[in-house]
This record gives sequence, C-alpha cells and structure tokens, in this order.
Amino acid sequence: MESQEIHNEGFEGKEPGYRPLQAMVDFSEEETQLAASSEDLQADEHEGIDDADAATVVAVAATYDRQSRAELLDVLAKLLDEKSAQDLKGEVEAIKVAFYKKLTLEQEQLRREFAEQNGDAEAFAAPDDSLEARLKELLTKYKKMRADLTSKLEHEREDNLAQKLAIIEELKHLLERQDDFNAVFSDFKQLQSRWRAVGAVPQSKQKEIWDVYNYNVEKFYDVVKINKELRELDFKKNFELKQLLCEKAEQLLLKSDIVKTFRELQKYHEQWRDIGPVAAEFREPLWERFKTATTQINKKHTDYFEQQKVEQQNNFALKQALCEQAEELLAAPSALMKEWSEKTLLLLDLQKMWKTIGAAPRKENNKIFQRFRTACNSFFDKRRAFFSEQKAELQHNLQQKLELCAQAELLSESDEWKKTTDELVKLQAKWKEVGPVPHKQSDAVWKRFRTACNKFFDRKKEYFAAQDARYDENLKKKEELIAEIKNFVASDNPSDSLAAIKEFQQRWTEIGYAPMKQKERLQNDYRTAIDALFETLHITPADRQLINFKVHMETAVKGDKRQISHEREKLRQQLKQLENDIHLWENNIGFFARSKNAEKLVLDVKSNIEKARRDASVVVQKLKLLDTHTNG
Repeated sequence: MESQEIHNEGFEGKEPGYRPLQAMVDFSEEETQLAASSEDLQADEHEGIDDADAATVVAVAATYDRQSRAELLDVLAKLLDEKSAQDLKGEVEAIKVAFYKKLTLEQEQLRREFAEQNGDAEAFAAPDDSLEARLKELLTKYKKMRADLTSKLEHEREDNLAQKLAIIEELKHLLERQDDFNAVFSDFKQLQSRWRAVGAVPQSKQKEIWDVYNYNVEKFYDVVKINKELRELDFKKNFELKQLLCEKAEQLLLKSDIVKTFRELQKYHEQWRDIGPVAAEFREPLWERFKTATTQINKKHTDYFEQQKVEQQNNFALKQALCEQAEELLAAPSALMKEWSEKTLLLLDLQKMWKTIGAAPRKENNKIFQRFRTACNSFFDKRRAFFSEQKAELQHNLQQKLELCAQAELLSESDEWKKTTDELVKLQAKWKEVGPVPHKQSDAVWKRFRTACNKFFDRKKEYFAAQDARYDENLKKKEELIAEIKNFVASDNPSDSLAAIKEFQQRWTEIGYAPMKQKERLQNDYRTAIDALFETLHITPADRQLINFKVHMETAVKGDKRQISHEREKLRQQLKQLENDIHLWENNIGFFARSKNAEKLVLDVKSNIEKARRDASVVVQKLKLLDTHTNG
C-alpha cells in the first residue's frame, strides 16, 4: 500500500456573501471642510482660505488634534481676547477645522450606533450640541472684530490718502521755491520720509497716487538746481537699491513655489515705489529689467492658476462621473447578500478613487462632495437595513455551521483515513454552500470548524509519514532477505531445504509493505530467487503452488475467517471455470477430429485439457489445505 497525502488546501470557508465594513475610506477631512464652510460660520464674504493657505491651515489644525472640542473653544476665546482680528485669521480657521473634524467623527459614531439599534439610519438626527453653539457665538464675535477692523482700515486708508495728497502738494511747492538749496533739499528728504511712513491707501487709488508722486519726485530732481554731487550720490544710492531689487526679482524666477514667489514680488514692487529716482539715462533700462522679471513671474503665476483651473475642471468632471456611478449602484435593487457585498466592494473602490482626485473648483467642491456623500450614505443606509432584515437567516446559517462543526469534531478522531477524508471534503463543500452568519460569531465558528478539519488531516499526515518510514525499513529488510535467498545453499536433505524455503516465504510475508515504487521490482527479484531454489530441489510447479499457498495461509490469512471465506470462494470459482473449460475443450475435440489438418489443433486442445486438469487438481488440493487449516 502506498500512502497518499491529502492536504486541506484551497478551502476558504470564511463567508461567501457578507463582509463587514472594516475598510471604509476616511473622508473626515472633506466632511470637516463641508461642515466648517457653512455660511453661518464665515466671518465675512472674503473669509474663505485660498488654496495657497489651505495646507498651512491643515498643518496648524493638526497641532490641535489632542485637544478636546471644549479645550479648542477655550483656546479660541483666549485668542479673541488677546489678539487683534488681523492676526487671527489662520488660527481661527485651523481651530474651526479641528473642531469640526472631531464633531464629524462623533456624529458618525452616534449615527452607526443608532443604525445598529434601530435599523434605520435615515431616521437619525444629530442632537443639539452646546459646544457647536458656543463655537458659533465665538465666530460671531470674531466676525464683528473683522468687520470693525475692516471699517477701521478703510478710514485709515482714506486718511492716508489725504496725507499723501497733502505731501504731493507740498512737493509741488518745493519746485517753485528759489531760496537756499540746502533748506529745499532738506525739506524734500523730509517729505520722502513722511511719504514712506504713511500707510496704505484704498486699492483703487494706489497706482494713481503713486504715479503722481513719482512724477513730481523725478521733476524735482530735473528742475531744482541742487548740488550736482549730492544729486548724483542720491541717484547712485537709488540705483543700487533698484538694481538689487532687479536681482532679487530675477532670482525669484528660479524658485518653484509660484504663489510664494508672486507674493514676494509684490513686496519688491512696494519697495521699488518707495525708492527715489535714478539718473535719467538709467531710468528706462532699469525699469525694463525689473518689468521683464515681473512679466515672467506674472506669466508663471497666471499659467499656474490657469493650469489649476484646468486640473480642477478635470477633477470636477471625474468626480461627477464617480457620483453617477455611485448613484447607479444605489438605484439598482439588490435582494441577495452576495449582490450587496459585490456592490459594496465597487462603492469602496469608488471612494478610494475619489480620494486620489484633487480638488474641484472652489464654487463646486463642497457641492460635488455633498452629492457623493449623499449617494454613499444612502447606499450604506439601505445596505444596513437589508442586513438587519437578514438576522433570522444569519442565525439559521449559524445553527447549520455549528452542526457541521460538531460533525467535523466527531470525525477528527477517526482512523479510517480514506472514508473520513471523503466525508470531511463533503462537509467542507456544505460549509461553502451555507450562507453568512452573524459577524460577531463568524470568526469563532470558522475557527472551530477549521480546527476540527486540521486536526484530522494533521493526524493523517503524521500517520502516513510514519507509514513511509516503516515502508523504507521494510524495503531494506526485503532487499536483505532477497540477498540471503540468493546466497542460500541447499542441503542434501530435501526436507530441510524445503523447510528453509517455507521460512523465507513466511519472513517475506511478515515483513509487510514496501514503497509502491519499489513493489514490482522487489516482487520480481524475490520470485526469481525463490524459483531458483525450487529448481535446485526439482519440485514441480504444482507442488510449488501448494507450498506457496500453505505459507500464505499460515502467515497472511492465519485465523481471519473473512479472509478464509474469501479464499475459499475464489478457489471454487477458479475450479468451476477450469471444469467448464475442460468440458468445452473435450466437446471441441470431436468437432476438430472431422476437420482436415486437425491433428495440430487436437494436440493443442489435449495439451490445454491436461494443463487444466493439473491446475484443477492443484485447486482441489488447495481447498483441502484450506479446510484442514480451518478445522485445525
């Protein structure tokens, strides 16, 4: 017998139709953004954080992750008391984002708990939150601070405009003065200092008033007859400062952060305006150089945002397509757990794809996310309701699988390797056919069933491993016995030699099975060696058969009644077949005798009859030996 190793492989019986949602895609950041961008949370119409500042806000918000929502509100209240509105914009936005990130997670947890208890997530309504009400109060306070700041800044800009207009008028009067040069130049320098000290003017007047001021400054240098050396010294200093700004502007072209580069350029332009004129021959070339760098930076800035617009439009189109696919999954009815599981995997893939797509245009970003979130939430609400209705079926499936576990455990101790293997394979097939069970019991019942199956197959593997070791040992013993038979020298007493042959035969039978691959070779070598011994003793083939049969009865069969009965039945059938053949051939002799050239055929038939009679005689003697062995 050759061992056959059977593996418990390829059997994944976990659950064919149900998968818990443990791999949900995290949308907390977008949920937070949607909640925090509510209109009643904006300080004013220009309060939104632009794309360039968004990363900074997220980074600052991350520093608040360990603080509770109540602690965040305390921090915000303190900031409003201690800082001006002008310094708070980024901090307020970061606290708002951190607050709503925590609130969104809390509400989602409440939503899941409500759905598990009531089975209808659509009926869930978020409870009133006192902390959110306090946040809105603080944001209202901040909004008023921003409004007050805006009003104050507008008044200041108007005052600054009036001051700068007055300075321009004084500058015009300097052009008409003909008194002491030193006094005129000193007053000119004071006017320049006062101009630089005055703050910003309204944006709509900024360029106009600077052009007028710059025109009068250049005219002052051109018209007023001041000391040539002093004038050249002032021009040289201004030239060096403006040349440095040109170099700085050109260096900005090498930087990769387009938004930051553009902001830096605006500062350089403000500094350029505050610097006085240069010598007439350098004014145009120097300005052209600065303007060239400015034009290139402006183009990169424009191209960057144009590209952003194109990408955002593409992102918007992609997100619209994902919304449509999610809505299609929601619209198609599903009546089977398997269908729900397949659709769930598809929707989770859509969510993962969504996370890889960048932002849509600002006006559309929250709207498109709201649409996608609504489709996803509706899908999972329906899914949850469906599986709530399947509780009875899940319990029934659990009972079936528990019964399969009990059957597998009973079989796990069996030593009927082939029969039990077939039965366990059938149980495994049944397991696959049974639907899902409640998730809380899924792992435990599967582990129980798998443990029972593995226990049997591990025992079987160990058994056949031991069998293989015994077969290898038997191989060695049989090869040694064959060598011993080949080297045996018959004695002068035939009875002693015959006894020795019988002993060889008994030992061969008692050794047991050898590896299947070596079986035929061993049997041929053994039979050749034994036949050679019989030849030396001049024992007829019939006697050999009787000797072999007697050894077989004394070793292999012994007192096994079933085996003896089987041997007797086999011999009777063999004897019956031989008698039928003899009768048939004897009848055929008469037929062949009347044929021409039948002598050869008759001789062959007679030879077959004689051989069959000899074989029949051996069978009869075997039956007598069998009866003697049984009665004895």
